[in-house]
Amino acid sequence: IAEQMHKSWTSVPRVTNFDDADVTELERIRLSSKDDYAEKGIKLTSLPFLIKAVAMSLRAHPAVNATVDMANDQIVYKEYVNVGIAVDTERGLVVPSLRSADEMSIPDIARALAQLAENVRTNNFTLGDLQGSTFTISNLGAIGGTYSTPIINIPEVAILLVGRARKMPIVLDDKIEIRLMMPLSLSYDHRLVDGATAARFLNDVMGFLKAPSRLLLAP
Repeated sequence: IAEQMHKSWTSVPRVTNFDDADVTELERIRLSSKDDYAEKGIKLTSLPFLIKAVAMSLRAHPAVNATVDMANDQIVYKEYVNVGIAVDTERGLVVPSLRSADEMSIPDIARALAQLAENVRTNNFTLGDLQGSTFTISNLGAIGGTYSTPIINIPEVAILLVGRARKMPIVLDDKIEIRLMMPLSLSYDHRLVDGATAARFLNDVMGFLKAPSRLLLAP
């Protein structure tokens, strides 16, 4: 991990975009559904919604779901969406890969996350479980904090760090409303992803989070 972080820091020209997603409606849906999930032994957090939003947005922005192969002068666009989930454990950082996340429903993702968490807790995973991701999410909000500048998990070209959602006064239709806002920090490899592409990708993620019914109906 240390070698990968050093290589990422010294070889990738990184830029970070910061923004806030309105997750007021998402939280309402989550709270109304969490008891149903709890009966099946699954703790429903906002993370499955975020993963689905990211996965759907990656399908629409292939440059963010690619790798840069400098040795062969190639850009490799992935035909699949595997989302790595950075997990803080007693042994250090572990990043299992949630494969084909774009093809999974919110319940499927929630169940898969519960299984991943159990595997991490019991040290029941292999090296293969940590490989193959095309994009990484780091959930700082589970611990606390708002924004940060996450280091890209090379050879991926982007990583999204999510902070703890908090209530903020937001101006809507010239009126001030209290909305639940989720801080997002997107770091990306500027060799492939430019600022406009990163902004469009992040806008799509925020659009899905603001209107979570689109995620529930997504194919």
